[in-house]
Amino acid sequence: MGINELAIFAILALPPVVGWIFFWRRRLTEPEPAHVLAQLFLFGIFAALPLFVLREYDAFYWASPLVLLILFVFLEESLKGLLLIGGVEFNRSYFDRWEDGFEFAILIALGFAFSENVFYFFREYSAGGLELAFWSIYFFRSLSTMLAHIIFTGTFGYFYACAYIMKGIVPKKKHEKPLARFSRNLGWVIKRPFHITFCHLLPRKDSAKGHTSGEVVIEGFLLAITLHALFNALLYFTLFDKNLGFLIVPILIGGGWWYAVRFRRPKHD
Repeated sequence: MGINELAIFAILALPPVVGWIFFWRRRLTEPEPAHVLAQLFLFGIFAALPLFVLREYDAFYWASPLVLLILFVFLEESLKGLLLIGGVEFNRSYFDRWEDGFEFAILIALGFAFSENVFYFFREYSAGGLELAFWSIYFFRSLSTMLAHIIFTGTFGYFYACAYIMKGIVPKKKHEKPLARFSRNLGWVIKRPFHITFCHLLPRKDSAKGHTSGEVVIEGFLLAITLHALFNALLYFTLFDKNLGFLIVPILIGGGWWYAVRFRRPKHD
């Protein structure tokens, strides 16, 4: 891809990014400064670059389709998650409300999806020019795929913020580094799959004994991976020769609706 082509497809990929940023920022009570958002967006772009290299050189040529799906989902969410944590550390003074986790994650997700879209738009254009197939990919990735990345990474960002800001779930005495006591916290989460999700965060109920930050962070990461893997499996696999892609619609509508309601700006603002 030459510089000219890169610039053209980057320009094409920008309007959806602007649209999603506008949609979510107007729902937040205290949007962060533009320089913080720009930095997080760049982090998201950088998160996608190693994966392009792996795909370009067919690094996992030995893997079956299912293993390949799981590997890339794990790598994508790991890279986005690590850069989200880095973004929080770089901007600690701005990270003081639970909705900040979701806002930070939106920009990481959009940067990642933007970078992916430039790659896919170029590939589709090279295959057939600006035909119907190109515009189908353009609108699908600009709407569905971008929202999906927002939901996946947003889920981790929301859990990450809850791990350090929601005292009703994680009392201050149980704060710890996100990867501290990793084996112990991972074991706890595996023994009680999605306990924090269904017993505390979805019903918005405090924890009587409190959880550690590590437990909440790991469960958020595993939930993001689960949602992402389910989304990709529905897109790429069939059941009894039937395409299951239509089932991504409930995931997108349900996830988008939940976050939109969760982050609704109060009427008096």
